[in-house]
Amino acid sequence: MVHLSEEEKQLLDAILSIELYPEDEETGKELIPTYENLRTRGIKIWEWTVRDQGEGAGWENAFEDLLVKGFIQRDGLLYTLTGAGRPHAARARSERIGKRFSHILIRSEKSTAYSVFCERVFGKDLCQANVMDMMQLEKLVEVLNLTPENRVLDMGCGVGKIAEYISDVTGTHVLGIDAAAGALACARARTIKKRDRLEFQEGDLNNLRLPPDSVDTIIAIDTLHYMQDLEKAIGQMKALLMPHGQMGLFSFQYCSDNDTPDILLPDNTNLGRALKRHNLSFRTWDFTESEKEIRRRQLQVAAELKEDFRAEGNLDLCEDRIEESELDLPRLDAGKKRRYLYHVQVQS
Repeated sequence: MVHLSEEEKQLLDAILSIELYPEDEETGKELIPTYENLRTRGIKIWEWTVRDQGEGAGWENAFEDLLVKGFIQRDGLLYTLTGAGRPHAARARSERIGKRFSHILIRSEKSTAYSVFCERVFGKDLCQANVMDMMQLEKLVEVLNLTPENRVLDMGCGVGKIAEYISDVTGTHVLGIDAAAGALACARARTIKKRDRLEFQEGDLNNLRLPPDSVDTIIAIDTLHYMQDLEKAIGQMKALLMPHGQMGLFSFQYCSDNDTPDILLPDNTNLGRALKRHNLSFRTWDFTESEKEIRRRQLQVAAELKEDFRAEGNLDLCEDRIEESELDLPRLDAGKKRRYLYHVQVQS
């Protein structure tokens, strides 16, 4: 096992992050993996780590260390991952995301202000880390038509309150998987008396380790955009399903300046194309207008509760929800983002 310093993990994560998400959120311009861009992205990763984990930074020497180890390579001003470095980058990213989301989700579940925020924005406090309001959730439950006989996989379940709600109203068995180990521990403790129909397991959504044909339904709520290879992930999900299984997938699609507007059509989104490449048929429902309303409510409610969050020491939870709304609302209003529910039905 190769030992990597925290600094080396942060740099590998930064390179993979730019590879997966090359568009700068603030400017909309494409990022390329130069030293300066990686330094900027690496500093953001470091800030998240410091804020959430109290660990150190100073990762500048990691460039040379990773070049020597053969995990990255340089071509002029550009740094890229090597074949040997890519698995280490994937593990570093998964580890960082798991730690970060555990810390955020645990604080969110314990926060009175966040509970009120979710109740007022989404209609019920399910500790939502996404934009899943009750109208969307009830539509998902209706479309899937679950019974106690079903076995459901919830990909990216967090503290498991949405999985618990689905199981409570349908009686179905739900297995929640997430990289956030601390959040899963909270979920297990809260649902200990429901262990017969609720399970929670730590796992990497990019590399599912469940047996083939082990579930008949897969749910993913705004988690597929974390996949490093969406087409591979859909293939793994398909392999887990029993014959005639189904998927209920909430996803969104951005349209950048380099894209044609057709990319926002449900058949042409990244998810739509990945599903079709696996010969999976689907129906869709458009929740873009719903997301606009939710984002506006987020801004209003977060502003009204800001001092309550501050008093708890959770101001960053409030500011994060404000920031994401301020970034996404202009895109939604400009027709540059759409949100869909995909219902996939496997034929054999």
